[in-house]
Amino acid sequence: MPLSAHKELLREFAEGHLTGEKKNDYHIRLKLDHSMRVLDNGLRIIEDEGISGREGELAAMACLYHDIGRFPQFARWGTFKDVDSVNHGRMGVLTLRRLDLPGGFTDHEWRLIKAAVGLHNAKNVNPGLKAPLAAMVKVTRDADKIDIFAVIIDHLSRPDSPDEEVILQLEKHPTRYTPAVFEAIMSGGSCDYSLLKYDKDFLLLLTGWLFSLNYGTSARLLLERGLVARTFELLPRTDEIKRLEEKVFRHLEAKKAARLQG
Repeated sequence: MPLSAHKELLREFAEGHLTGEKKNDYHIRLKLDHSMRVLDNGLRIIEDEGISGREGELAAMACLYHDIGRFPQFARWGTFKDVDSVNHGRMGVLTLRRLDLPGGFTDHEWRLIKAAVGLHNAKNVNPGLKAPLAAMVKVTRDADKIDIFAVIIDHLSRPDSPDEEVILQLEKHPTRYTPAVFEAIMSGGSCDYSLLKYDKDFLLLLTGWLFSLNYGTSARLLLERGLVARTFELLPRTDEIKRLEEKVFRHLEAKKAARLQG
């Protein structure tokens, strides 16, 4: 079954959750568009990183279906906040189990795709994952992060944006951010979503993701698209934010250079 047929299957499934209600339909289409862009990002990573054959095909499927759980999540709970509803990765696995899945992949390969969907939003992933699942998860997580950067920046760049769901209904403030969030990110780690209070905290969380990118191609795409620079333009220009900015760009340039040398 060609990739185009899988894209149409996902589109039909997503559009089955449209109701004609403006808010609902906006969010369903938001996640459908996001899924298609994550697939595009994933295909770029797969090609540039030389992930070939069946492993590459499976990684592309994981990218395409990674957020399939978002549609029933929003339809049932009216939110994308996992803490207030359900883990959307697990919901994706359950959704795929209920669907009449098309041919072209063996039962074992579909189990791998479901596993990658379930792991794509995990806080930590077992570094000992075996091929091809390891590449499927890594590609999907990177491809997802790249597009989330673009979505969040677009949202926060439009002060009149009505969609609070995109930033998890956090308080918008021109300069405030939570010190505990900054410290966690500056240390090269991440932080718990429960610490997030302001929209700037979400931006800091995004910058923390950059330290866990799996591929040099991902770093290159983020830099080429100006997404990291735009992120820091939306943060207050304090001395500590400038230190974080320098650390982030050093890391990304090194990651990109390592890929080119490899």
